[in-house]
Amino acid sequence: MPFVGRKRELHQLAEALSRPPVVVLLEGEAGVGKTRLLHELHWPPLTIGRCHPMRFPYGPVVEALRDASPPRDLNPITGALRPLLPEVAHLLPPAPPPLPDRQVERHRLFRAVLSLLGSLRPITLVIEDVHWVDPDTRELLAFLARCLPAAVNLVLTYRAEDLGHPVAETLAHLPPHIDHAEISLAPLDPEETAQLAEQLLPRPGDLWPLTRGVPAAVEQLARMLAEGRPPGTPPALRDAVLLRLASVPLAARRLVQAAAVLGAPATARALADLGGVPPERGERALAEAVRRGLLVEDSPGWYALRQPLARQAVSDSITPVARRRLNRRLDAPARPLGTLSPREEQVVRLAAGGLTNREIAESLVLSPRTVEVHVANALRKLGLTSRRQLRGA
Repeated sequence: MPFVGRKRELHQLAEALSRPPVVVLLEGEAGVGKTRLLHELHWPPLTIGRCHPMRFPYGPVVEALRDASPPRDLNPITGALRPLLPEVAHLLPPAPPPLPDRQVERHRLFRAVLSLLGSLRPITLVIEDVHWVDPDTRELLAFLARCLPAAVNLVLTYRAEDLGHPVAETLAHLPPHIDHAEISLAPLDPEETAQLAEQLLPRPGDLWPLTRGVPAAVEQLARMLAEGRPPGTPPALRDAVLLRLASVPLAARRLVQAAAVLGAPATARALADLGGVPPERGERALAEAVRRGLLVEDSPGWYALRQPLARQAVSDSITPVARRRLNRRLDAPARPLGTLSPREEQVVRLAAGGLTNREIAESLVLSPRTVEVHVANALRKLGLTSRRQLRGA
């Protein structure tokens, strides 16, 4: 994929790694380009391992070191890595005898990794997708971070929405000689998205509204258009969204489905009413949906799915029975009298933004007459006499 719009972040990363030893945390949502940014580095050399959802003990560190080319005369302690690194066992010293205490043996293993990294310097150990880290690797990384030898760096990439532990704990209690940096990758802006799209496809049109600037989504959508398929949710993005949706509690899932049906930002109360989530569970469910990156706060107090492609993926996954139930709630009268229904909240928000009834109808796929009825009902319930007053409601 072409490299677009990351000069500032690349400079930050290169600058940090030029002052070893340093620990760098690189955060960004799925598909935003963390791996791509790392591949733009020309110095120092990288050795990369990845965490996996199955969480193999020490798996990412083994992956990073299994193709190592260590020098001769290694510290004898590195022989403790022979069982984990059979690919390079012939280059390691003999395995030391087993120890009776498991914790002591594990400490020896940690020291062996540290010694092997030191023999490879200058080197940067990159562990990707740390949101999936297993407990053993997590402790090993904390040990390495606090003991990095000269000319050795550690970079950890992760998705904040999928974290099950505070990754910043890796930075806790670093000794004074080990520096640290935290870099966050945001999606591309509309201009950068256009630059990327133009390098992938002739006359691509404006892909930012659909992708919200996530480079992987831009690339996948451009591929679909190049193959002559109509714009839609790319399979890889659809599967990622649905896997995340399936992993959240039922109440949070219902809020996300409600947001997909509404198709426009809505209040927490409107989402809970439409999703059939009891008030006592709605706040926690909303917090979980936001934490997992399924919903975002579009403006203070109003929530929506992160991007239209994600909304389409969720909407397409709703069963016919669930959709009929959601649609019945959507246009049902609000109870108690005086509060707005989810649909009326949508209409009021757009009317307060200055849209005409016809524009609101086109936005929500309703008839102008239906919009007129919703506006009249909302004015009555809010005790207002003019739609101009909605701007301050």
